[in-house]
Amino acid sequence: MSKKAQAILVGLVLGDGYLGKPRGKLPHSYLDLKYDERYLGYLKWIHKELSELNPSSIKKKKNYHQYRFYTESRKDIGLLQRTFYPEGKKVVPLDIDKYLREPLSLAVWYQDDGTLDYRYHYHANSLIATHCFTYDECKLLSKVLKKNFGVDARVCRCLMRGKLYFRLYITSKSMPRFMDTIEPFIHKEFNYKLVKYRQTKM
Repeated sequence: MSKKAQAILVGLVLGDGYLGKPRGKLPHSYLDLKYDERYLGYLKWIHKELSELNPSSIKKKKNYHQYRFYTESRKDIGLLQRTFYPEGKKVVPLDIDKYLREPLSLAVWYQDDGTLDYRYHYHANSLIATHCFTYDECKLLSKVLKKNFGVDARVCRCLMRGKLYFRLYITSKSMPRFMDTIEPFIHKEFNYKLVKYRQTKM
């Protein structure tokens, strides 16, 4: 697997992507990816960028406003699957710093799970939803963002439907660095998550 393909997979696994359980005796796995039809252009871009993984054709899910594709089952994807799903549930591996190190990974993750809290002239902060991860896993991710990208992120709590979840909050002082890091890899359908785009629209 190329460096680019792995970087995309890491971002997707942290976000909305799913690595299927190995089938049979071989330790192989595959990527299962789907998006709402609003982001079909982005899905097509990922499909093209992952062409080396022999993805299936993109198809619309019956009775849903979603499109999806699968990659072929491969041993190298299986290695990632065992890293991020050691017991069947997605986790943040303790050595995540070895995987989340490319700006492309960070950009893909942000496009999946990130939001921009933008208030003209006085406030612009990005948040990344990490609802499926524990507090300790989120703290680990924040340390890796600082170590590998120089981005300061705090773990904040949010209550939804009576349940406590966690999000990463990019501090104001780190927003310029964060935006500069991810902007070259942001697809046009997610430009609204960039500060620069929001400013030009005001």
